Amino acid sequence: MNHSVAIVDANSAHRSLVAEALASSYTVRGYEHGASAISSMQVYPPKVILVGQKVGAGSGTTFIKDLRRDSSLGSVPIIFIADSDDFRIADQLRELGIKDKLVKPYGRNALLAMVSGQLNGQIEQGWHDLPPSQRKALENSLSAFNSIAEELSKGRPLPYQEVSDSCSAVVEVVQSKELGGLFEQIKEHDNLTYVHSLRFSALMSLFGCAIGLPREQQVLVASGGMLHDVGMMAIPKAVLQKTGSLSNSEWDMVRNHVTTSEKVLATGKGIPKGVTTIVTHHHERLDMSGYPRHLPSSELNQLARMAGIIDVFCGLTDRHPYKRTLPPHVALETMATEMSNQLDMDLLNRFKEILLDSVETRSAAQ
Repeated sequence: MNHSVAIVDANSAHRSLVAEALASSYTVRGYEHGASAISSMQVYPPKVILVGQKVGAGSGTTFIKDLRRDSSLGSVPIIFIADSDDFRIADQLRELGIKDKLVKPYGRNALLAMVSGQLNGQIEQGWHDLPPSQRKALENSLSAFNSIAEELSKGRPLPYQEVSDSCSAVVEVVQSKELGGLFEQIKEHDNLTYVHSLRFSALMSLFGCAIGLPREQQVLVASGGMLHDVGMMAIPKAVLQKTGSLSNSEWDMVRNHVTTSEKVLATGKGIPKGVTTIVTHHHERLDMSGYPRHLPSSELNQLARMAGIIDVFCGLTDRHPYKRTLPPHVALETMATEMSNQLDMDLLNRFKEILLDSVETRSAAQ
């Protein structure tokens, strides 16, 4: 289910623009007047409230004061959208404790980033009360994931050791049988690429543990899982979260993420061959229908076949803005009946056995 976002603004055209910009990722409700907004939000509580400079016949800052006095809405994060960069408005927002502000005209990506940041801040704050192993895995993996994006944006090498260290913490969670709790904590996180990468990483670790890989190899396959879609970081969020059909150029952009990932791996040092195999082969299929190289089954080793299974499973069960999420048991049945020529059925049956006692079979990751 999408997170709910409210936009309270007397400017109907702006409300429509915001709703259109956020529609692919969130459930958006728009309001013109403060009183009706508060009454409705008490029934349909939002995760984030965007407030325009004018609300009804009054000001947005006055409306924020009314919000702060409401027991059920007073703690909901607020993003203020100003008509101009007026220092008087800035002073008022500072007094109200509002730190996030957009000034018109602003870009869609700036809006998405600010809303996503507010949502994720709420979720990550809840990690502080988790068992130590889960908290360490979540905080370390998120830190590593963000480091990857930052280093690559600056043209620096892939920080593989940081990724490997964070995946060691993921392996600890798997070995302590706390994976269900980990997945429960990330399912509402708004960075879907991070959520997908962490789930992929953890499931590769679980798979490796089940087939008897030593701990060092479990860290390796978890690291490959964390990095398998690193090339996706070069794709605009608007494309990744598009609800309609992708254009030919957008589809080419998505399919080329494997080639981009290979280039990213080439910047790092000490990256094991097994990690490269997972990253470059997770979209290959046994019947040569995969991409980018359309490799035959004879050229796909066990790691590549494991990665292919996890890739399909996550694709079917992860939360997406553009398609329905399947319950795990339905996804596994679909894989067994409709993809028998594409996936290694012996490994798929082993994977299914692994999941029978895990939270994955009892709740969808949505």
